[in-house]
Amino acid sequence: MIEAIAILAIGAAILLYAERQSNKKTIEEQSYKIRHLTGNLNEDDKKENQQLLDDYHFEKIIRKLRSEDEYAQFEPDDVIEEKAKVKFKSLYGYEYRKE
Repeated sequence: MIEAIAILAIGAAILLYAERQSNKKTIEEQSYKIRHLTGNLNEDDKKENQQLLDDYHFEKIIRKLRSEDEYAQFEPDDVIEEKAKVKFKSLYGYEYRKE
């Protein structure tokens, strides 16, 4: 009888822990959405947004470099990426960093 109660207590503790973790994740997601809707961003949000913009512009530069030169499709990806990094720095004034 005591063993059964102990097993039930352990099971209940595990379920409570799982529910707490789930609630914590939900609260973090809702907090993130509220910050973005109100424009009250913290440093991590600003860095993430900047990285997304940088990634978008870098990929756009790579696509443009590939479409400008008909032989670019035969060049290795790392050569195209180096050219794109140089062009990114000349356009935006800072180096592209992939995080």
